[in-house]
Amino acid sequence: MRRILVPLDGSPLSETAVPYAKALANGTGCELTLLSVWEVLPEELETVGEAHARVLRDQGTRYFHTYLSNIAAALEGSFVTFAVRAGHPAFEIMLAAAELDADFVVMASHGRRGTLGRRRGSVADKVLRGSSVPVLVVGPAILQSPPTGPVGVRSVVLPLDGSRESESAVGVAVEIARTMGAQVTLLRVVPPLVSGVELGMPEAYPPEIDRHMVKVARSYLKQFRTAHPDVITSAVVERGQPSKAIVEFVSQMRPDLVVMASRSRYSSGRWALGSVADDVIEGPVPVVVVHPAAEVTEPLGPAALAALHR
Repeated sequence: MRRILVPLDGSPLSETAVPYAKALANGTGCELTLLSVWEVLPEELETVGEAHARVLRDQGTRYFHTYLSNIAAALEGSFVTFAVRAGHPAFEIMLAAAELDADFVVMASHGRRGTLGRRRGSVADKVLRGSSVPVLVVGPAILQSPPTGPVGVRSVVLPLDGSRESESAVGVAVEIARTMGAQVTLLRVVPPLVSGVELGMPEAYPPEIDRHMVKVARSYLKQFRTAHPDVITSAVVERGQPSKAIVEFVSQMRPDLVVMASRSRYSSGRWALGSVADDVIEGPVPVVVVHPAAEVTEPLGPAALAALHR
């Protein structure tokens, strides 16, 4: 790993991501790049005029230069650079990640459970949907009780559902664990095969079916423990609805980090991640969201750019 991009909007909430970025940078030897974006709205140009908008932009970028300079100065022990851009925040963050060849984006999310309009208005939500590199998200539960000192990464939970998409997170989790000296716990949730209530069937499965499903899940996880015995030290199989079971497991275990894949990709006008990733991000632990390499990011054409402003 070489570089970690940390978007900051000037708020104390956005700065909650900084300790996690610093911990990752110190453990991996990565350079930190802090980024602030002065938002330029199309309607602003029409309202105040291009000349006045340019003055506001210059004032805003000067403020962010001073702000980021102070943040960088406080990050002792890390090699830090910073940059200020003007434009649409989500687009500029993704563009900067690509231009800098960043390995991670680390940022805070103020919450993803509001109205549809607020979900689409979230910069973090849009970066999560469109980023081609893993995004470490510090969710709203952590923002309510931010760390008061240095943070570390010694334990990682990696949920897998048996799909190739979910397995795209394995490499990221293993790399983080090896560079940070962490241990990985695999988690596989076996969902109900059928709904007994809906079909008028008994709630309990025949014991042999239940045992077979759990055995298959354990065998599936064993192959990853065998492949990476130095960092993958345990594997757990749970029964239930995946989203609820993962959140409950993470809440009880309280690892330092969750690494998981999201099958969702950018689609014009649609920014929401899958429900499982949404729920885990709302939990008490930072989450690294990995986009499956098998899926191709939709180019940011005219429709996509228009959707950025929704």
